[in-house]
Amino acid sequence: MKRLRPITTLVSFLIFLLYGNSFALTNEEATNILRDMFKTEFKILEIRQAPLEGLWEVVSEVGQDRVIIYIDKNLKFVVQGQIIDRQSKKNLTVDRLKEFRNVDPHRLPLDHAIPMGDGRRKLYVFTDPQCHFCSLLHEELKQIKDLQVFLFLYPLNSVSYEKAKSIWCSQDRLKALEEAYQGGEIKPSFCNSSIIENNMEIGKRLLISSTPTLLFQSGKVIEGYVPLNDLENLLESSSKP
Repeated sequence: MKRLRPITTLVSFLIFLLYGNSFALTNEEATNILRDMFKTEFKILEIRQAPLEGLWEVVSEVGQDRVIIYIDKNLKFVVQGQIIDRQSKKNLTVDRLKEFRNVDPHRLPLDHAIPMGDGRRKLYVFTDPQCHFCSLLHEELKQIKDLQVFLFLYPLNSVSYEKAKSIWCSQDRLKALEEAYQGGEIKPSFCNSSIIENNMEIGKRLLISSTPTLLFQSGKVIEGYVPLNDLENLLESSSKP
């Protein structure tokens, strides 16, 4: 029995060398499968084994969106959905899509944002008026020269949503936002605040799930607070042609 183990291992290895590559999902096979699904033009960005055994993961670009489709190894089933790791509680599908996230800032509706400062360099920030790290980042942004910031109100809960509407309807939106950052009460104001809902739709499409989220001129996206020195470097590198 002991002698059979090396022989079995060798046979398995030779089979892998001979046929292993043929088991991979080809771009042509994936294209044929997805063409029936999308019914529109698309581009396959990457194919690899999915984190769930028995499936291939196909990342595609459809219009302005990035989507992930899972195809079983027998090419019989297609799965549209998200894979969540129960142990880590991480959404593996969304995390994977974020790796391909690249935002064209020219497509952002700047009239939906609160501008701050003026300069050659531009930064686009999705912010929640009750977010502590948004407040910290805001104070650092005020120290940076040659920078114009566009602040998109992006409330993450119902209380922040009401504050965001009042901030947007204030005569001085930037002042009202800074007061909210400091924990001050914002006097309720009423106007057409559909801008907030629009920002929330944009944020969801860009897979923004936390604040602050920073969008740079280069299309790079960073979630979370960024220290001042790192921020300066990122701004300078992203503003270069």
